[in-house]
Amino acid sequence: MKIKFHPVLLPRSPNVPDFQLPDLCRGQGLLGVVVIGELLSVLIVIAGQGLYDFDWRVLVQTSLLTLWISLLSALLLCTARRRIAMFTSVGGALVSYGLILLVTLLCSVVVQGARFYWAPDRHSLASSAWVVLEYVAIAAIPAAMMLRYLYLQQSLQFQQRAELESRIQAMQSRIRPHFLFNSMNMIASLIGSDPGKAERVVEDLSDLFRHALTESQTLVPLREELSLSRRYMALEKLRLGDRLRAVWEIGDYGSGVLIPSLTIQPVLENAVYHGIQLIPEGGEVTIKVNRINDRIVIDVINPRNPRIQHNKGNRMAMHNIQTRLEAHFGTTAFVQAEVTDTSYITRINYPVPAQAPEQP
Repeated sequence: MKIKFHPVLLPRSPNVPDFQLPDLCRGQGLLGVVVIGELLSVLIVIAGQGLYDFDWRVLVQTSLLTLWISLLSALLLCTARRRIAMFTSVGGALVSYGLILLVTLLCSVVVQGARFYWAPDRHSLASSAWVVLEYVAIAAIPAAMMLRYLYLQQSLQFQQRAELESRIQAMQSRIRPHFLFNSMNMIASLIGSDPGKAERVVEDLSDLFRHALTESQTLVPLREELSLSRRYMALEKLRLGDRLRAVWEIGDYGSGVLIPSLTIQPVLENAVYHGIQLIPEGGEVTIKVNRINDRIVIDVINPRNPRIQHNKGNRMAMHNIQTRLEAHFGTTAFVQAEVTDTSYITRINYPVPAQAPEQP
């Protein structure tokens, strides 16, 4: 059984500048600049010669100049991106627009200067100057349209990320009280049977809550999530005694690996409350963590009583984990549940990005 959901975008930081361009050095930003440059070249040739007298050689020459201007402008804007973000919305737009026109002017001067040098009898200084001005005028309108498009696209992404951040925080706020509620039940169950053990549980829970309930970052290192999960299982061990056995098989998953906070702990909670606790003799919960190529695979395996059906709490936890994984790591991240005659297997699988994903 694989749970699938619609793709969502990564959350962003709340401190967003008024004017922000996408990254034009790579990816979709650079591709968009190249495509717009090529479309502009075709438009210039058609406007100048028409479709009937369309000259491919002129298109090649125009494309070379347009791509030269487009790539240099993208490089300049990418280099100055952080400084441009310090301006207001209007100021950043004007600076970006001015940089594009400046690049167009310089490239046009170089091209016309080369033509005048190699064929002075065919090009005068006056005609070359007018051609330079024509190039700048032609570039002015599409440059303004391109900047407006990039700005609106980036603003839309920021808005979607802000909305998703609110959703993730709401999910996180639902997980933590649920964790607290079950922990209080654990203490209540021990007070009557073993007050001394209940006191130790309260002390251990105070440290555990300090990490789980005051954690402000949505993404945490995987080692911290595993540490919290170990402490949680140790507390359950105090309550269930020999009925609960935890086996940890942690492979070499590398350094710098992140995971949404409180991702493994709810799965372990389900394994205990909907698996071990329902079996009189108890059983073993196996936690496996491995890195396969550039993906993290986490398996939680617990025994199940085939006569008892899992309740909705398990499916709600799966839905919550799936949504948060997709929010941070894209649609290739997923959580699977596999049911056999004797066991219940929950698998968390997500990619390790080349660079750390943004945190809300």
